[in-house]
Amino acid sequence: MRKYFAEFFGTAMLVAFGTGSVVFGGTSFGSFPIAIAFGFAVIAGAYAFGNISGAHFNPAISLGMAINGRISWTEFAGYVGAQILGGFAGTGIVGAIIASINPTKQQIVSAGFGATNFQTPINIWSAMALELLLTFVFVLVVMAVTAKNNEAGNMFAPLAIGVTLTALIMMGIGFTGASFNPARSIAPAVVLALFGSSSALTNIAAYIIGPLAGGALAAVVAKYLLGTEDK
Repeated sequence: MRKYFAEFFGTAMLVAFGTGSVVFGGTSFGSFPIAIAFGFAVIAGAYAFGNISGAHFNPAISLGMAINGRISWTEFAGYVGAQILGGFAGTGIVGAIIASINPTKQQIVSAGFGATNFQTPINIWSAMALELLLTFVFVLVVMAVTAKNNEAGNMFAPLAIGVTLTALIMMGIGFTGASFNPARSIAPAVVLALFGSSSALTNIAAYIIGPLAGGALAAVVAKYLLGTEDK
């Protein structure tokens, strides 16, 4: 049970820090502060909870781990449940901070809770493809640096994962919002829909199917082309 609590708290921290940087910092300073917030949250969470759960904080990573036998499918279900609940907890933290300034409903909707979405000329299919591709790169790095046969990578895994996530967010944020993580996107979209703005929730399939497909593909490539599961 401890591993599920670790995934819950780690995902809550990731979502609160990351989406909080979007809501309270915005994009006035560019994508770098947002990317850094997500990257640092992953690094901090990995060091805090990695020895308990492996610090996935992302259903796409957990799917890759399950496909390659690093966790069981029962554990996968528990991980994903904990991650989604953690996403809602992180969004709740951001919402509580927003509520402390007594905003109007329009101001709440404008804040957006850090929800991921896309605009023309990006459509749901291209968004899904971009999320798949960038998640594939991210999960492939995770699978490689955490492989048992990669002792050097294990030492610096949290840093490598955090830096990779930061770089990928900087690449993708202008196109899809750079989620790569269903748990990071579901909660803000649902909460925003409760306030009357359903666009992010309408397009949520791109942020579920794309990352999960990318994670699954990364697991197969890691195992059969890179030999990450070799003893």
